[in-house]
Amino acid sequence: MTTLQVSKGDVIRAYDFKPMVGREDCFIEGEVLDTNNTENGYQAYKIRVVRDSWSDAKDAGRVGIEMFVPWRVDFSEFQGRIINLSR
Repeated sequence: MTTLQVSKGDVIRAYDFKPMVGREDCFIEGEVLDTNNTENGYQAYKIRVVRDSWSDAKDAGRVGIEMFVPWRVDFSEFQGRIINLSR
């Protein structure tokens, strides 16, 4: 896999599951607060969520909270799991 270029302040999209035809996409988008966070024992982007694909007018979902997006995962890793929307 290619290395994703991400800087503090960029907005990234991170998919929960690989997009598939016939299934609604599940993802979060957020502003990068830290590009190499290891608070949880793994390398991750720390983001403040600005959009959650499952949020609506009644439920903001994960919007407004800080979350960790792992650089790589052992299960369900796929090309394009994380996309830099700022580039």
